[in-house]
Amino acid sequence: MSKINTSISKPSLAIIIVSIFSLLFILMISWSGTSGKNYQNIVRSDGHGYYYYFQIFLNNNTTYNKQNSTFLNKTENNKLVDKYSIGTALVISPFIIPTYIFQKIFFDKVDFYSEYFQKSISIAALFYLILGLVFLKKLLILYRVESRTIAFSIFAIFFGTNLAYYALLDPSMSHLYSFTFISIFTFLVKRFSIYPNKKDLLFVAIILALIALIRPVNIIILFAIPLLISDNTKAVTNWLLKNIKVIVTAFIIFLAIVFIQFIAWYIQTGDFFVWSYSNEGFYFSKPEIINFLFSFRKGFFIYTPFAFMSILIFIISYRQSKAKLIKAILFLLFLFYILSSWWNWYYGDSYGSRVMIDFLPIIALLFAISLDKLKIVVQRIVVVSAFIMVLLNVFQSYQYYYNIMSRYDMTFEKYKYVFGKFGSDNSWILGGNNDIIQYHKEEPQTIIDESLESKTTDFRYIISCEELINYSSSFMELSCKTKLIEGDMSKTYWKLSHINTKGKEFSIGSFTINEIPLEIGQSRTNNYSFRFPKPLSADDKFILEIKNPLYAEFIISNIKIKFSGIKSI
Repeated sequence: MSKINTSISKPSLAIIIVSIFSLLFILMISWSGTSGKNYQNIVRSDGHGYYYYFQIFLNNNTTYNKQNSTFLNKTENNKLVDKYSIGTALVISPFIIPTYIFQKIFFDKVDFYSEYFQKSISIAALFYLILGLVFLKKLLILYRVESRTIAFSIFAIFFGTNLAYYALLDPSMSHLYSFTFISIFTFLVKRFSIYPNKKDLLFVAIILALIALIRPVNIIILFAIPLLISDNTKAVTNWLLKNIKVIVTAFIIFLAIVFIQFIAWYIQTGDFFVWSYSNEGFYFSKPEIINFLFSFRKGFFIYTPFAFMSILIFIISYRQSKAKLIKAILFLLFLFYILSSWWNWYYGDSYGSRVMIDFLPIIALLFAISLDKLKIVVQRIVVVSAFIMVLLNVFQSYQYYYNIMSRYDMTFEKYKYVFGKFGSDNSWILGGNNDIIQYHKEEPQTIIDESLESKTTDFRYIISCEELINYSSSFMELSCKTKLIEGDMSKTYWKLSHINTKGKEFSIGSFTINEIPLEIGQSRTNNYSFRFPKPLSADDKFILEIKNPLYAEFIISNIKIKFSGIKSI
């Protein structure tokens, strides 16, 4: 009598281990942490915008009046619209709606930021993480990748990239969900290329629509299809030509699902189509491809070197398979071009290039199918290198989470200074502020450009809004040389304030003077930039001043201030 094989495959075991690790991490860190209330930080940053859809639809709140919000914009008919698309809210709704019903039954008031709701988002993220890895495994199986290579690829793509960070610590953002649905999409397309059938084509339409609803720009995954079907292009083409009705049906299904976004816009504004990203856009003629890939600010290859290695070994392994190599390279170049053309090419506060998390299934695919083709000696070198990159990624994730690494304006100097540093003493150790200028179609006009005399600890500079009022926003560039004479400058900072016509002062920003800490007797030149909002009146004033709570003695010299005005888009 034969025995039944009940052993778990290596890829499945890898997913189980990742799942158990993720669950424990969520319980101990994401939900608890040192305060015991880390769950209060689950909905943050752009996550507020995705999550706000639940307040619109479940709480009938379409009059949220937070005009300075980063996710609510005014339309031409003076309505407020959530600038983000509805997809993230849609896919996590099976976890949020039961929580809403629970609070409705057992509590007098529904608090959308309560412990229950925020933890529901973590649970949703864990579910979609597992789902994404399962379909990634299925994709690699279709490519006949060895079991141990699939298992290692799953570990590497999770621990060696910023996927883990956004799955466990930033689950309200869209990127994990894009990763999952792109994993499903690539699997379905590959399976369809092997066994063309109506059912898979319809599923592809559904998944593609969800990808578009989660993050519209990710529709560019369509350009990966030539790579995914490259082994069966002729068979797929012949099948499609014989099944035009199925293609039309799939297209209608795609449009029907995407139309959910148009309904959401209509509920908020009364219009079916809205460009919700007002005053933002792409610079297609000026892509920042080099910065997007190699900058120490957020460079994809700098903070995810595993991706660089994956592409490199793919090129080495498939240098003889020119058709497949060209298709992969063309897709990657197009992807990098589109994503780096966004006006804010580093995409703000993030660990690494967060927009590339969405496309990590493609990176994992290139890595896995290449590793199997390498000689055993080279394989071992690649595996050891990948382990080093995993350790580096885990450590840098820790640095980012505890604010040892700057959240959005790292430089090579800053990276070098904090490399290897850990512990609470190094939190917020880096200073400075380096915004990039707001999105604009016309060249910004210089309003103020002057040099000031050297100053000691007292500094106060008043900016009249008489000219700034003529612009939709303004941009300040400030440069100065700082020399520490005595004391501690770690708490010394620039403060930016807005004083209205009634003399009331509002803080609009602050940042530590020294980008990198100075020792006594040391000096360095710091360069800052800051985006200013439009003043409410020509009689308003902006104030730039130094705050020195620890009474350090220092001199600032070579002070240069430049203000540029940006006209309305």
